[in-house]
Amino acid sequence: MVGYGPEVSNFVLELTYNYGIDSYEQGNDLQYIALHCFPALERARALGYQVVDNHTIIGPDNYKYRILPYIPHRAEQFVCVALRVSNMANSLKYWVELHGMKKIQDMENIDGLQAAKSEMIGFSEEDCLLQLIEVGDGEAVDHALSGGRVAFACKSVPEIFNKVSSEGYVIQTPPLTLPTPGKADVVVTILQDPDGYEICFVEDDAFYDLATPKYDVIDWEERGSRGGDGVPLKKGRDNTTPTAGETALLQIITSEEDLKQAIARANAASKTMVIDFGASWCKNCKKISSQVKNLADVYKNSVVVTDVDIDDCEDIADEYGVTSIPRFIALKNGQKVDDYLGSGAEQLAAFFAKLA
Repeated sequence: MVGYGPEVSNFVLELTYNYGIDSYEQGNDLQYIALHCFPALERARALGYQVVDNHTIIGPDNYKYRILPYIPHRAEQFVCVALRVSNMANSLKYWVELHGMKKIQDMENIDGLQAAKSEMIGFSEEDCLLQLIEVGDGEAVDHALSGGRVAFACKSVPEIFNKVSSEGYVIQTPPLTLPTPGKADVVVTILQDPDGYEICFVEDDAFYDLATPKYDVIDWEERGSRGGDGVPLKKGRDNTTPTAGETALLQIITSEEDLKQAIARANAASKTMVIDFGASWCKNCKKISSQVKNLADVYKNSVVVTDVDIDDCEDIADEYGVTSIPRFIALKNGQKVDDYLGSGAEQLAAFFAKLA
């Protein structure tokens, strides 16, 4: 969960990463997420993110973040989530008449939020709002595989469930109780609006108890003791001890000093060095491990391959900005010259071929 403050008083995004999944097919449903955080534009440019139309940042997974000018007296920095709808009247009937949202007229004229046919709605003007946009291009709303769901806190899930059921709308998940040992049980229901957007309602008292933020307090020792599926790890990138030949082809890096020495040796030999970032729990890393060894052998006269486990070398991963794996970073004379993120066999082979 990320946001500008705790969930009890702020909108938050829930970011979900599934190990072994390189990408998701994206639909046309989510138009953008709008924030009033103008300094983000310069920070995005400095970090290398694409900025289009001078106000929209394209994030690392191609989600769009519309950056608005400062809005006086507004505490919530997330302004709205903009969704494509197929029929404005049907959507307003669902969100406004059924769920009790209000039309928020004052926000529609903010620079960057204008659309030919749109409505800004919410439970309160101070909250993060929904902007419903009827695009009018004749295309159906397509959620593909990347869409998430919108979640709201409420006082009574059964009351909302009964109201929606009586009107004949889709119920994806009837009310259920999620037991949480040591904390309050959470009651939730998941609905669908006329365009198939998933909406989760959560009873707030129990949820806020469960969601009390820990602000990045992570037990790294405990985290390092288990794999991606909760299984304790064996030591080593491939859960095996490399043979002498493998060690010669893939130089195992366990510290910053190891990396400095490897860079120096590659520079002295006039070779390009590739840092292979992975982890023992990464299924895609294991899938391509044999190909990496083969490529290291094929290009051994011009390329040196080093192996970095991000769990063992967090400092090195942080230094090179590695947040997803498998990741391959090529250095020439110690300077980054190329970069590949993914596990595609053809793309990886092409990456190495360019370095030869």
